Amino acid sequence: MYRPKQLNLDIYLRKSRLDIEEEKKAAKEGREYDTLSRHRKQLLSVAKKENHNIQEIHDEVVSGEFISERPKIQNLLRRVEAGLIEAVLVVDLDRLGRGDMLDQGLLDRAFRYSGTKIITPTEYYDPEDESWELVFGVKSLVARQELKAITRRLQNGRRNSVSEGKSISKKPPYGYLRDEHLKLYPDPDTAWAVKKMFQMMKEGHGRKAVSAELDKLGVSPPTKNNNWSSTTITAIIRNEVYLGHMIWGKVRYQKKNGRYNRKKVPESEWVIHRNAHEPIVSQELWDAANTAHSGRFRPSTVVTKKLSNPLAGIVKCDVCGYVMRNQPRKDRPNSLLRCAQPSCKGVQKGSLLKLVEKRILESLEEYINQFEIKEEPKTEFQESDISLKERAINKKEKEIDELNTQKNNLHDLLERGVYDIDTFVERQQVIVERIKKIQDEVDALKRDIHNESLKRKNVHEFVPKVKKVLDAYHQTDDIEKKNRLLKSILEKATYLRKKDWNKQDQFQIQLYPKI
Repeated sequence: MYRPKQLNLDIYLRKSRLDIEEEKKAAKEGREYDTLSRHRKQLLSVAKKENHNIQEIHDEVVSGEFISERPKIQNLLRRVEAGLIEAVLVVDLDRLGRGDMLDQGLLDRAFRYSGTKIITPTEYYDPEDESWELVFGVKSLVARQELKAITRRLQNGRRNSVSEGKSISKKPPYGYLRDEHLKLYPDPDTAWAVKKMFQMMKEGHGRKAVSAELDKLGVSPPTKNNNWSSTTITAIIRNEVYLGHMIWGKVRYQKKNGRYNRKKVPESEWVIHRNAHEPIVSQELWDAANTAHSGRFRPSTVVTKKLSNPLAGIVKCDVCGYVMRNQPRKDRPNSLLRCAQPSCKGVQKGSLLKLVEKRILESLEEYINQFEIKEEPKTEFQESDISLKERAINKKEKEIDELNTQKNNLHDLLERGVYDIDTFVERQQVIVERIKKIQDEVDALKRDIHNESLKRKNVHEFVPKVKKVLDAYHQTDDIEKKNRLLKSILEKATYLRKKDWNKQDQFQIQLYPKI
């Protein structure tokens, strides 16, 4: 049976009625019989064996049937609900409570909502397991298990239907009709609209442009709204049903505090039936449309006009963060790039678009030249830096091993009576905090090594890419292509020109490459 290790936990001790009777019997016979002491020793042995970190020990000396009568269990539940511990170590599950359904509900909710585990010397209870509710309440057991059985039968029925290629949604997906065998077939009245969505998305149109075109053609959306929305377009473009596949179980809904939370399910758990019905779009069109949807480079433009600014969506105001706008001037041959935000009026001055474009291209050229000069020594430094950090990690991991040894020795000192319980818990927490601090330092060093290695790899790949982009940029007059090329290597570029900077080329450009 699986037993977790190295958990931060509390120990809870409580006498049962049989224990109380046994203590009374031992007292009459002149024998010493301390239930809590025996159980404490047993649980400390479990904690030592499984390397758990003990946060607090709760000795319930008050006898009471209900939780409301026992202050220690109330304190424990507050710590559970606050997420301060990962598990509770107890001699037996019934030590937590044998009260009525209200008590069972309080315990169930506290452990289930917080995900706190329950560990006994022989058992392990995980509230995320399906069998969790079996341990709580005989009366609630039948109803809950019956509900779970019904739900499981419904879910199995749905899974089986999908595996047979049947559509089980309330209504068929847009663009399809459904026959009496729950099989889908293209709807001649709407399937063409689905094809048009995919085709427009592939050609670089945005969701708003697709929505406007469908509204213009008088195509009714699948929702109650009078007009198409961007979210509806996205739902259709990303749906594999238009490839002829049936997929079920991508998300799962869990109810918590009266609300349902949406949780993604790993792909390995999906139910997939490929080629379940006639597709509306080809795999090639579906892939192209989804690639364009997820990483579209086309900036917003007026529908009737072509893009005239190669820096559209790239250059942002260094003062307010908004995208700089291209402002054509009828009386002058060159456009002006400026911030249109009212807050920047009188603070941020514009510049000629051609000058800003030239500065960005020169900065990219300069970046390549500087990197090629410094590339080799920088790489050597990075390698030695990584080596130093790896040695530091090895040293810190040895220190963690020594601290774990000290933590285990505390149990021996407790067993020999050198430490009392309070001293044991206090000194263990000090060691655990030191282990945690050093482990955080190790994790930070590992992240640094990973980031440094990744950055070096990206830089080596990025410089050749910049060269290709610049070559292609100078060889084309297509503004949209220039815009896509720059966006393939730049996250953004910030622009700053203060009001007292009077020379035309007196402005600052900061590049943010996609490294």
